Amino acid sequence: MELEGRVAIVTGGGTGLGAEVCRQLGKAGVRVGVNYSRSQDAARELAASLAAPAVAVRADVREDDQVRSMVAEVEHALGGPIELLVNNAGVTTYVPAPDLDAVSDDDWGTILDVNLVGTWRCVRAVASGMRPRGTGAIVNVASDAVVYLEGSSIPYVVSKVGIVALTRILAEAIAPVRVNAVAPGWMDTPWLDRYVPPDVVAALRRGDEPTVGVDIVAREVVRLLADEGSTGEVSQLSE
Repeated sequence: MELEGRVAIVTGGGTGLGAEVCRQLGKAGVRVGVNYSRSQDAARELAASLAAPAVAVRADVREDDQVRSMVAEVEHALGGPIELLVNNAGVTTYVPAPDLDAVSDDDWGTILDVNLVGTWRCVRAVASGMRPRGTGAIVNVASDAVVYLEGSSIPYVVSKVGIVALTRILAEAIAPVRVNAVAPGWMDTPWLDRYVPPDVVAALRRGDEPTVGVDIVAREVVRLLADEGSTGEVSQLSE
């Protein structure tokens, strides 16, 4: 698929991996809707700096009406239908797996609602336009936690396993729209400082645990969006 001139939405696009995906899409000539829920200033600055037309748009992926309004706003602002979607928005809490009592029902509800059901809401909102046109590409951001079944918390790992299952189901259910996923390991982004204890972050930044470059993951996202031969693929990117 030729990406230049197409319109994309990147959820959680204001910082970290999402921001790097937006930059690389902009360099490819893609018009980008930079979604954010909290990082307003970062998203607006990023949108203004991209190499192609872009707009920052706020939406909480837990709210279906906001997701649908985001799609309409981006299509109006950028003058075309959404043909590319990157589901990158995500949250977690840091709780070692053996500490079952430290995980609350609210943790489960929030993490699944943002990471998994939020991905579903965004796909549903764009698929209604993609399917009649017979074209479109979606990449969902999972984690290599789906391979190792280890991560920041049990709800986080379960949410990412669910994203892989959702990706593979949707690849058949909404074909010829293509649906793929990336499953990266630890990345050094502001997400670490927000959700991970300082001692764990320090160990990662010392190199005690392997990390993967944000630019490498973003390039793979863009590759999957463009690759007309790929659907239902889960691309693992670790150390």
